[in-house]
Amino acid sequence: MEKNPTPGEILVLAGAGVALIFSFLPFYKVEVGNFSQNTSAWGSGLFPVATLIPIFAGAAGVLVALVRFANVQYPPVGFLGFGRNSLLLALTFFATVLAVAFLIANKPVATSLGFGFWFVLIGAVGSFVGAVVLMNEEKARA
Repeated sequence: MEKNPTPGEILVLAGAGVALIFSFLPFYKVEVGNFSQNTSAWGSGLFPVATLIPIFAGAAGVLVALVRFANVQYPPVGFLGFGRNSLLLALTFFATVLAVAFLIANKPVATSLGFGFWFVLIGAVGSFVGAVVLMNEEKARA
């Protein structure tokens, strides 16, 4: 195995890192008159649905990091029937779908998405693109 991470691995790791870090910043904002409140993806009212986005992306990043840097061998029979690439695709796909769902869902009056959401969305999409690139890299090697 080569020492340097591939572009797909870098994308998954970077996307997961961005999604996880920015999930602690303002994800959703409520403004009514003089009252204004920000909540993170881990905050009240958004837990657990918004929290699943960084959890799924983070799990994909941990999987890539363990296989690449810790030399952990992914089981040849897979995990719960999923091969490594299938599991990465599933985790990052659901993170992306949840983030896009927050984007297009009807929002109550006087609410808006915070800047943390936009970076979580970018991180989720980036990790999904990285998983697709990683799958194509593995196919090209075989």
